[in-house]
Amino acid sequence: MQSPAKQWLRRSIRGLLASLCLAAVIFISTGYIVYRQAQRAELRPVDALLVLGAAQWDGEPSPVLEARLTEAIRLYRLGYARRIIVSGGTGLNDTRSEASVAYDYLIEHSIDPTLIISVAQGSDTRSTLLAVHDEMQRQQIDSLLIVTDPPHLLRALKMAHDYGITSFGAPVKANSPTTNWASIKATSREALAYLAYVLLDQ
Repeated sequence: MQSPAKQWLRRSIRGLLASLCLAAVIFISTGYIVYRQAQRAELRPVDALLVLGAAQWDGEPSPVLEARLTEAIRLYRLGYARRIIVSGGTGLNDTRSEASVAYDYLIEHSIDPTLIISVAQGSDTRSTLLAVHDEMQRQQIDSLLIVTDPPHLLRALKMAHDYGITSFGAPVKANSPTTNWASIKATSREALAYLAYVLLDQ
């Protein structure tokens, strides 16, 4: 007969292994959902396109931001929306916001400035969408196509829905991971970020 200490140790190990297995199942399942959403373009007519911010370099959009803006221009010209919302605040040591750089880029590509809405607040997806939500109420905008990188879509849409924003996904294929390893890393990172938001409100 085993001693109480050994029985407790065995139960503890079994409990730990069960917890690790459950965590692995949740993580893998979330990663699968992230991947599936990344492949899904939910294109339909809406009130506005929302370009989520990304880095700007000395007043020029980074390649990631430029790809998002290029996709938004394409969708605009196809008639999916009559207005474009550009977003993103000012990063550390930056003199311009991501939204202002995106605004200028759209004008340079012949988008009517009266149809562009700049939301230059927000340092992450959550704070950006909160600022966008407030601006949507002021502008009487009810629905969005969210233009962002494919792995980011699930988390962005979840946050938007939680804030009462009717939104659909417009993945920027040009910003898709280019290798299997890059895809695994991006999906894993977004799965962790999604779980942190859902489970920990972070």
